[in-house]
Amino acid sequence: MGIQYRITRDYGKRANEAVNELVHHLIITIVIIAIMLIFFLGYKESAIVTFTVPAILAVTLFIAYLSGQTINRITLFAFLLSLGLLVDAAIIVIENIHRHLHSHGECEDMDAIVVKATDEIGAPTNIATLAIILTMVPMMFVGGMMGAFMKPIPLNVPVALIASLVIAYIFTPYLSKKLLKCEDDGAHHQKQTHKGDA
Repeated sequence: MGIQYRITRDYGKRANEAVNELVHHLIITIVIIAIMLIFFLGYKESAIVTFTVPAILAVTLFIAYLSGQTINRITLFAFLLSLGLLVDAAIIVIENIHRHLHSHGECEDMDAIVVKATDEIGAPTNIATLAIILTMVPMMFVGGMMGAFMKPIPLNVPVALIASLVIAYIFTPYLSKKLLKCEDDGAHHQKQTHKGDA
């Protein structure tokens, strides 16, 4: 008598579909953020913030790998849950840098502008991120099967948020210094005056 088998569950296929869904939502999120920032700040600012999303996810996945976590649906759900929060710090930093670059009558040293703009929003951004992280802490104390099931969320979301802060404070100012330029409003006004006189 021959042996027959039937596949009732394929967790590999379901995991692959979950990963594809994460990538799909990630791309949608990046595109939406990029388009919005192009209209409100500019294409260079948009490019800087867009870079932060995959960088933050890469750091979070690397730390999850070092801690022995596996990629499962709950882990992926934690990433999807934090996607909307990951760019907050970077957007706040780049927006304040953009404001400083366009609000001075005369251009200051670019290093001074970037440091000052980042320092201004440091405390409130840290507190806001800490408040979100604290909302995840109670989930770590849930016991039983539900606690084990939900454990990746309080582990990965805070890591992703901390990574977003680090990248926002390091890479965002650095890329701003490299890609953005200070607009001298006084010089621009003087050029317009000369054109009007001519």
